[in-house]
Amino acid sequence: MRKFYFMLLLLGALGMNAQERYIDSQFGVDIQNDLVYGTNISVITGTPEPQDLLFNVYTPADDTETARPVMLVAHTGSFLPPLFNGGITGARSDSTTATICRELASKGYVAVAYTYRAGWLPTSEDQNVRTSTLLQAAYRGIQDTRSCIRHLRKTVAEDGNPYGIDPDKIGIVGVGTGSYLAWGVGSLYEYEELLVEKFINTETGLSYIDTTILGNVFGDTNAAACLANTPGYSSDVDFAFSLGGACGDLTWIDGEEQEPAFSGVHCTQDIFAPYGDGPVIVPTTMEFVVNVSGNRTAVEFATSQGNNDILNDPASYLAYEEIVEAQKDIDVTPALSAPIKMGVDHFYGFDLPNPQGSPWDWWDFATLEAVVAATNAAAGTNFDANVLHGSGLLTNPDMSAEKGHAYVDTILTFMAPRACLALGLNCQLPVDIEEIEATTIGLEIAPNPVETEFVIRTEDASIEKVYIYSIDGRLVQARMALKGNEVIISRNELQAGLYVAQITTNQGVVSKEIVFK
Repeated sequence: MRKFYFMLLLLGALGMNAQERYIDSQFGVDIQNDLVYGTNISVITGTPEPQDLLFNVYTPADDTETARPVMLVAHTGSFLPPLFNGGITGARSDSTTATICRELASKGYVAVAYTYRAGWLPTSEDQNVRTSTLLQAAYRGIQDTRSCIRHLRKTVAEDGNPYGIDPDKIGIVGVGTGSYLAWGVGSLYEYEELLVEKFINTETGLSYIDTTILGNVFGDTNAAACLANTPGYSSDVDFAFSLGGACGDLTWIDGEEQEPAFSGVHCTQDIFAPYGDGPVIVPTTMEFVVNVSGNRTAVEFATSQGNNDILNDPASYLAYEEIVEAQKDIDVTPALSAPIKMGVDHFYGFDLPNPQGSPWDWWDFATLEAVVAATNAAAGTNFDANVLHGSGLLTNPDMSAEKGHAYVDTILTFMAPRACLALGLNCQLPVDIEEIEATTIGLEIAPNPVETEFVIRTEDASIEKVYIYSIDGRLVQARMALKGNEVIISRNELQAGLYVAQITTNQGVVSKEIVFK
């Protein structure tokens, strides 16, 4: 018999109002900006030169804990600065990145938004140049991420632990482009893993990554275009979570002990990174660069390799588990990959209208205008805020702070218990109860599909509560303090689509899928 789990969203309704560290927001947030974690060689101007690598640290205010888990948050941006990448986002100050950091710190984490080196040649007419320079940019980003991790561990060992962290509990959240770094840091450990066909120059037969120039995969040795940063410390993480983006190659994931647990979310209609296996398309040119594995297939593969065994806790509820189960039965046709089942364990899909791929992003137009004006004045460019704003709305048409916050909240609710398990935080997660089969109590739902209302009826069980959830995990309707074996539920203003009804009776709990026409 499969398990049924109480959703975290129900805790208030069930009278369980205690706040759980790392799950619930309970702290104010202190921020230290523009700290330096390293220096390395940048190619962003076309001339290799040293660049300070900066990070912002978000900590829970008035917190007495002094050994807190750390979550790095890698921003998006297509490995180019904002505006130059054809978009609005691309910095550690992005609304999504900053909000994730604030939310994590409010839950008790130390959150770190960091800058990594950017720069490649997306407009080259040579496919080898486009692919090689993008892969080299991703490689530098992986090195920088590992340098930041080592720096944080160094602050504990040598600098008196100024941020109050536990060096043994570090994870990473990648947003968009930053997700490539999360996957890379968690799975790319050997140079030989770069010697697959798609990483080989078709003209020279050599790897696009030359370690004599770029340094090793950890970035802790000197090379022509790499400065060793904080060698001697580990750059391993125990948890990697991705919002969009992709894994460079599934062969990187071996299930080895040093690799983390992997989890993430993705939009089926993302037009820049594939939901399953498919191409990377960059917004600057809308051209193909390289084939990769999106979060849907990458998380599934990581689970098959044993990376996610630590997340399979049969005694605890993992947020939105019933939605994950429902998505396993849904067929979708992603924008950049072949038709596939929407869901797998430890992954959450968003099936939005094409071409929405980053509904968690948002921006303020007045701020955009100011950034554009400052950039044009400093760089002699002629960016147009109205054009950039309009371009952003093409893939996020109803963009707003409210929408962005709602998606971030859903994503962090999904992530929180999995991070607790992966990092060994001993969170008190909601416990499970056995779900009974609908046939056990003669439960029927009719009509289904639904036009205006439906009836839930049992043969010999008393219905006590009914909760209706949308497929994206929101509680959209609740009926409580019920009696008897029959209840009529009105559709009200709910939109067409798939929903999940959670029905609590005096004999157990049943969950059933409902379709509104």
